[in-house]
Amino acid sequence: MCEEEPGESVKGDTDTTVVNTDTTMVNTDTMHARRGRCGGVLPLRYVVVLLGLLGCSMDYIVRGGLNIAIVAMVNTTHDFNTSNLPDGACPAARNASHSGTDDGYPADGEFNWTLEDQGLILGTFFWGYFFTKTAGGRISEKFGGRETMAVSIGASGVLSLLCPYAAHLHPRVLAGLRFIMGIVQGPAFPALYGVLASWAPPAELTTMVTIAFSGMSLGSLVATGTSGWVAHQLGWQWVFWGGGILALVWTPLWLYFVRNSPINHPLISAEEEELLAVNFSIKPRRTVPWGRLLRCWRFYPSILAEFASSWVGNLTITQAPSFLNMQIGMSLSEVSWVLSGGQTCSWVSSFTFGRVSDLLIHHNFSSKLNTRRLMHLVGMIMVVASLCCIVLAGCHKWVVSTLLVLVMIGVSSTLSSFTLSPMDLAPNYAGTMSGLLGIGNISGFVAPIVTAEMVTKTGDWATSLLLTSGLYLLTGIIYMATVTTQVQDWNYYEDIDYSVINEHF
Repeated sequence: MCEEEPGESVKGDTDTTVVNTDTTMVNTDTMHARRGRCGGVLPLRYVVVLLGLLGCSMDYIVRGGLNIAIVAMVNTTHDFNTSNLPDGACPAARNASHSGTDDGYPADGEFNWTLEDQGLILGTFFWGYFFTKTAGGRISEKFGGRETMAVSIGASGVLSLLCPYAAHLHPRVLAGLRFIMGIVQGPAFPALYGVLASWAPPAELTTMVTIAFSGMSLGSLVATGTSGWVAHQLGWQWVFWGGGILALVWTPLWLYFVRNSPINHPLISAEEEELLAVNFSIKPRRTVPWGRLLRCWRFYPSILAEFASSWVGNLTITQAPSFLNMQIGMSLSEVSWVLSGGQTCSWVSSFTFGRVSDLLIHHNFSSKLNTRRLMHLVGMIMVVASLCCIVLAGCHKWVVSTLLVLVMIGVSSTLSSFTLSPMDLAPNYAGTMSGLLGIGNISGFVAPIVTAEMVTKTGDWATSLLLTSGLYLLTGIIYMATVTTQVQDWNYYEDIDYSVINEHF
């Protein structure tokens, strides 16, 4: 179960130092030995966060470039059949040209791939990604978060360089390569959670996490905003080569500047090391108390919230181009501008939510628990209200576009709410729990199937949008009603002799 058990001496953040007093005392001599050292211009923890942001960006640039590049890769010259449109498509969609040649996108790509081939290539990444992200947290705790993330991003960079050659061999070879890329990228984000748990002082935790993971929005922005131009000007191959080169440039920088714990870093200043001393007890554990973890029922609402968030993400990233183009009737260039603008706003708002959260907690305007609830409530209202208003907006394309951007901003608030549950509940097992949080990503498989079925049967997107809104509302209410920020007793599983405690019960 999730609550502290009677007689337990460890309760919450304030007692963390009590449990780990010996650990802190052991490292006192080390801190005194380094006290005279001067720090650099930029505190080292900010360098770690900056590289984490760039690492998340590399992850999304490498995985997302194909979504745009495939337009230039495939020969799409054909007479468009309006029966492919939903029955309720706007007049602008029915009157538009869908020959594939508008907005500078070539229709005469070199590959005659079927729609099934294209769907296979685009989807296999997520098949591999789902499984290794779930296990990725434990992988990073076994082998080190720093090392796991370096291998993940570096290997995906190499695979990105190989994508053009795989495409010329056979579409299924490219699909297989993308499947492997999903496997190697899965552990990256759980590994970053583990690194940040050690490098973020309590007063800056939310800010540092949201800044680092805002790289997802930044990477999506770069992939969406530049891939079309790169494919048109340099050739579609450079979408893959460019992303691969950037990932390989990032990898040695990450390995040089980042360590799994601040105490092991040769470049850290004495002042910063003392500031982060509270985190020295956070370290990978040899064993995981699986029984206690799985009985922690307060963690499951976070998985449900991740399921709903991924469902909305599927709508705003994967399905949005089809919705705006085939339903609303926007051109591909207009779609690109809307999505790029939305990703920009999402990127900025993600660390804005994080900074506001830390300020509310630091200045005692709100407790950590109520701040988590507040951030999720604000985002939930934006998402639910905007999705419902999109249904009412009908064919007013710029109203629909503005509302879609608001949905993307609302989703970014989750980096300041349930995605922090692993660090709030058990920072020593943040990697393992962030991987388990990824179970919610199963909606990445389910949402496209359900959406396609609903659009086909109903003739428009209204039912799908309302379902997404209702799902987000329901899971948000469950999360806010059950969330806790109390550090669980099993976080110190290897530090406490439970056999002694159990004798009293």
